[in-house]
Amino acid sequence: MDDDYYAEEFRLLNLPETKLNRKQMQIQIVTTSVETKPTAKGSYQQLEVVYKNLTYQGKVESKKVMSFGKGAPSFKTLSDAQAGSVFDIEVVKNDAGYNDWVSATPSNGAPASSTTSAVSKTTTSPKSTYETPEERAQRQILIVRQSSVSSAGSILSSGAKTPPSAPVVIEYAKQLEAYVFGVKDPGPTGFEDLPDFETEIQ
Repeated sequence: MDDDYYAEEFRLLNLPETKLNRKQMQIQIVTTSVETKPTAKGSYQQLEVVYKNLTYQGKVESKKVMSFGKGAPSFKTLSDAQAGSVFDIEVVKNDAGYNDWVSATPSNGAPASSTTSAVSKTTTSPKSTYETPEERAQRQILIVRQSSVSSAGSILSSGAKTPPSAPVVIEYAKQLEAYVFGVKDPGPTGFEDLPDFETEIQ
């Protein structure tokens, strides 16, 4: 397992502690991607889920779910999840102290509660130099945007006598990006429904 996985679990480990190591959250899928990781004895699959945390003000975050262990059921369910779909996630702290997504159930539309039946106490989270889930989510969106621009340029250049202008390429790329994120009818000026970040591609 790589450092990003441990960094994410370390962040979750330092959320407010409760006597009951079980909680519910609700997410909306932005993108999912599966990667096969080699090991000394074979390999395993890792699913990266970029999502909006509907339980915490729609914040864009990401989570890596493994194809083995307690997270296996969630891996199986979320691997085929479509952008925009909503799931109720059950989170349980495992014996090693990390948080597992032990189940993922399609939501019936009722918002999940972020509270538990036990009284919670807050702890100070130490600073980490690892890439945060928000930064990973931002990077994922920028990758999709960059890929859309590249694909739009290739499509519009095929068979054309002259290279397409930048505004034409960008407009076509917006349509591709909207399709990837499942945004219906983004309109003539862009992506009001997409997450917006200050970082621009140079």
